[in-house]
Amino acid sequence: MEITTRVIDEKRSVISPSGRLNAISASDLKKEIARQVASGRISLVIDLKDTAFIDSSGLSALVSGLRSTRERGGSLALSGLNEQTATVFKLTLLDRVFQIFPDVEQSLKT
Repeated sequence: MEITTRVIDEKRSVISPSGRLNAISASDLKKEIARQVASGRISLVIDLKDTAFIDSSGLSALVSGLRSTRERGGSLALSGLNEQTATVFKLTLLDRVFQIFPDVEQSLKT
């Protein structure tokens, strides 16, 4: 998995993991979220458009990120879910917990 981060401004970043978000790669995403939060960027968008697969470890990393941003008065939104990732969020009811947008541009308008 590769993770790229685009800083929008002093409070916002877009983190884009690509590949499989699973037990092997979830810790890398969790570390990147923690780096962004430590830098004061507490409003994050996780762009999943290039994430082909997500498992429980990947979900755990996202939930952990959501908690850390909320604890600091921020937010963590998701964008670009494909059919597989959207299904995982629906089955786990996490689609009711996360703000989910069709693309990054829509998520940045909020």
